[in-house]
Amino acid sequence: MRFIWLILQTGIATDAVFEPQQITYADDPLRIATNLLRCFNISIDPRVDALLDGERPAVYPSEKRLRLFAGGLAGTTVTTPVEVVLTHFIQGVRIENSTRVADNQKLLTAFDLYAAYFTEVSPNARFLTLIMALETLATGVDRPPLVLDLLEKWRNETGRILQTLAPDSDDAASLHGISRELLFRRQDSIRQQIRSLVLRTLAMSGEDDPAKQAVRLYDLRSTLVHGGTLPHQRLSESVTEAKDLVERILRAHFMLAAAGKLQGVFRLLVGAGRPRGALTKTTRDGAKLAKYRQKMVGAKL
Repeated sequence: MRFIWLILQTGIATDAVFEPQQITYADDPLRIATNLLRCFNISIDPRVDALLDGERPAVYPSEKRLRLFAGGLAGTTVTTPVEVVLTHFIQGVRIENSTRVADNQKLLTAFDLYAAYFTEVSPNARFLTLIMALETLATGVDRPPLVLDLLEKWRNETGRILQTLAPDSDDAASLHGISRELLFRRQDSIRQQIRSLVLRTLAMSGEDDPAKQAVRLYDLRSTLVHGGTLPHQRLSESVTEAKDLVERILRAHFMLAAAGKLQGVFRLLVGAGRPRGALTKTTRDGAKLAKYRQKMVGAKL
């Protein structure tokens, strides 16, 4: 969890491996040393008990003599001063109950996607990865009863028609797809879910700007996925906007999860069984939301 905080603060996507590797010791350590000398033409100790993967941890007796092997493609390395890394790492360690973040699998997946943004090369992939992080955190809300009843009626009618069709026919395959689509339509669209996610997480006043920004970015995602391209300048600006938005969302969710209040905020704003009009009114009441978040988290995010 401390590494997650480090990602938020520095953009360093750590991928630490803590499981020790299995070590196979040589029957003839002298022969290994001789072979290494002959193959690589380097000066080496006359005894090598085992060869290790240089990028994985290992546990072995101190009297053993081992050699590390590591390799990869050539590349450029950008470093961050160790003082900066340690400062933010210590901040993460000091956040009370930060291990609670591990209890929310959706949040962990969103952080994985955010970390992947820093290693993606293509601007298209970076933008889509950021929007996927928002989609992961989005929570569906059932549509009004009238709409649900209508969807159920259509599904039942689809089921009756399917019984009259050959199972392997194109018509049956198409109707199966429609039936599943009707099931998914019981909840708000992903677009609306992302809007609600941003509202309930970032809305600190009566303004809807963060939510409007999220919807606009999601619409650009749809254009990129279905149209295949976005203008270069538009894409570059959208990546910057999406990165800032996702970082703010994840930072807020990290603090709320650590405080054990993340689900409480969702219940307050999604409001199971609450009329949709009441949901909208509560969400837009920025003063109430700000006061509630201050109470739940104990500090301004």
